[in-house]
Amino acid sequence: MEEDLLTKFLKLMSTDITDDDLELIKLGHSLGLDLVSFAELRASQEDNYTDDVRVMALKRLEKGNEHTLKTIDSFYVGSIDFMVSDRPEGKKYFLLETNGGSHRGLSILTKKQQGLLYDGYYEAIIQATICSTSKDERVIVLIGVPVNDGLIHEKVIMIEYLRKKLKSNGISVKIFNTDNYDNQFNAKILLLIADYRQLSTTLSFSQNWIKYKGDKVSVIIGDGITRRFNNTEFTNLIKNDFNKIRSIIVNSIFRITDDKSLTYLASFFSKEALQKYNLKYLIFTKAYDEKELVNKLKFLLKHYNKSFIIKPNGGSGGAGVMPVSKGEDYKNIKNIIEESKNEFFAKFMEDRNPYPYTIQEMADFALIDWQEGKHTFDLRIYLAQRNRKVYPIGGLARIARGEYSGNLNKQEFVVNLSGFDGKIEVFRGLGISVKNSSLLT
Repeated sequence: MEEDLLTKFLKLMSTDITDDDLELIKLGHSLGLDLVSFAELRASQEDNYTDDVRVMALKRLEKGNEHTLKTIDSFYVGSIDFMVSDRPEGKKYFLLETNGGSHRGLSILTKKQQGLLYDGYYEAIIQATICSTSKDERVIVLIGVPVNDGLIHEKVIMIEYLRKKLKSNGISVKIFNTDNYDNQFNAKILLLIADYRQLSTTLSFSQNWIKYKGDKVSVIIGDGITRRFNNTEFTNLIKNDFNKIRSIIVNSIFRITDDKSLTYLASFFSKEALQKYNLKYLIFTKAYDEKELVNKLKFLLKHYNKSFIIKPNGGSGGAGVMPVSKGEDYKNIKNIIEESKNEFFAKFMEDRNPYPYTIQEMADFALIDWQEGKHTFDLRIYLAQRNRKVYPIGGLARIARGEYSGNLNKQEFVVNLSGFDGKIEVFRGLGISVKNSSLLT
């Protein structure tokens, strides 16, 4: 399936694609995918309402110039998840985690919202063309996808958007996969799509450039590429001085977004600034090995009358996220940790290290009425960097699969639409609209 899917992808991208071809159901059929379930969630998005919310958000941010970046030497496209909590004085919001730019799930957004996000990628590509050493130098843009990616249609939409925008500005572009890659092709921009397994044997790092088969890669889209790039020199630079890396990485801060505790640390240090946005911070800590994880959980359970959640480093889709009840038997803590690691390794294989684990306070959930029951939910807001500023683009609410009973069953509070078992359940999402905002806020 893997080779067939990428072959179908390239065949499709070699044709003249119309807006009608990018309609999700038709696009899915051309790739052998069933995308019917995306239509309802996408239709629940209201562009005009989303635009109005964005304008109001930007006005508040601009008062303190709080979304302007000091430099343009890095690019971020991703999302931030917030949990809603009911308090006597009203609803409060907790920053749950920041996410990297794997650009998966964007087909639930409208074309307009997707375009606003893809403009962030476009800006990174243009910077690479400006920085190219000669007029004739080709700019290679590497786009990574998971093996057998069930959301590969989103790469079609993104690449077609970039191709049309580049061509409209007089920049020639060609699309390749690993089978037909040709660095001598007569085009300024080479868009190369490959899955992570293929890239594991073809990427190298020298002279501060990430290279594909020895050719310099100017832009990396999909932080899953760099997360899996096993090169000591590169890893040291990412950790200590990513500005020395000459390839533009979207996102070079993936090490920060991978470590969930750093999101909580930033929230704590910014607690005064965040108060005016009705945001609260959570109790948290981190553990670098199992002994420390067990000991810290025991300490927290003993000294706080709260339940906690453990999250592995670099996880996604809820894999390895586990609750630890405030009344948990200490003898069962190791079993919970083992279950978390098994779930993590089942998704990411044994070569990924789940440590350091983040331990996060489980705050009180706000509940909504959904499918004749009470369910927990979170709010995901997509962000993109444009013109040295971070823009909120659009988003959705994600509803937990299981009805809330207070027993801390995982399905009651993990809201990832993958259901943390790989099955994509788009029906548990709600778009941003007037109707849905009254339900969620």
